[in-house]
Amino acid sequence: MSYYKGKKVLVTGGCGFVGSYLTEFLVNDGALVTVADDLSRGTLSRVQTVEKKIKLLKLDLCDYDNCLKACKNQEIVMNLAAKVTGIEYNRTHQADMFIANMILQQNVIRAAAASGVRRFLQVSTACIYPHDAHVPTPEHEGGRGTPEPTNAGYGWAKRMGEELAGYYAKESAMEVAIVRPFNAYGLRDHFDEGSSHVVPALIKRVLDGDDPVVVWGTGNQSRVFVHAKDIAQGMKIVTEKYAKADAVNLGHDQEITIRDLLELILKITGKHPRIIFDTSRPDGYPRRGADTTKLRKISGGWIPQTPLEEGVREMIEWFKANKLT
Repeated sequence: MSYYKGKKVLVTGGCGFVGSYLTEFLVNDGALVTVADDLSRGTLSRVQTVEKKIKLLKLDLCDYDNCLKACKNQEIVMNLAAKVTGIEYNRTHQADMFIANMILQQNVIRAAAASGVRRFLQVSTACIYPHDAHVPTPEHEGGRGTPEPTNAGYGWAKRMGEELAGYYAKESAMEVAIVRPFNAYGLRDHFDEGSSHVVPALIKRVLDGDDPVVVWGTGNQSRVFVHAKDIAQGMKIVTEKYAKADAVNLGHDQEITIRDLLELILKITGKHPRIIFDTSRPDGYPRRGADTTKLRKISGGWIPQTPLEEGVREMIEWFKANKLT
């Protein structure tokens, strides 16, 4: 029997990119799911397969009273509510990213504790790691140095969120799990140029017919890309098995350079545009990859495993079918 069967679970941001997968998984596990989402970035279409089986609260969680309303009578709260954007917005709106994410973290965890919630998931990020983090990056690197400068506002907010979650774990009866997802991608991601991540941004440029395709940085920076459904699965596992207020990476160590990512997209699409690497733009982290030792131990050997080519092909076909802009 699933750990979640029959339990009252609140997913904040449950109509979002990763949250919608988590919502589906929990419903399929027999959980009694409430979703709190203001639908500013989330959409009902993402949860249409389970829409009739969930309770949806359209709420702005920047309002603490709304958080209390959402947390009432819940046993588990999984807080995916966050302001998440692309590197350009992150680096030019550091204050906004810090303030927005601090408010969402503080409000929801405070309301959960006040409402007698038994277990809480704090969603952090790999952006808390310093620019010179060892790769593959073990969790203890999260307390060293400062977050990578291009994502500093977001990274600091999430690092402070981890600290706050730890305090609540010590000072209340609520059990707390903490996860640090690495670069998420998948067909439910956003393709808008102003706030999209690198995978949908490159897919859109290629399929829109850009020639040349302009890529930020040298193209030599590496990332690990983790399908959103794998991140959601990891969140479920860690919340169930490791509510120790001790952060766990949700990622893997299969790095790919941005240059090779673009070549993969071109291979799948059959396009042959010119490519320009704009080195006046920042690379961000030179490398990024997750040490999965702790995750493997907690999960009994499971780590994210959706092949990158499979996930990228899925996104390309979805983009073409929906004529996304």
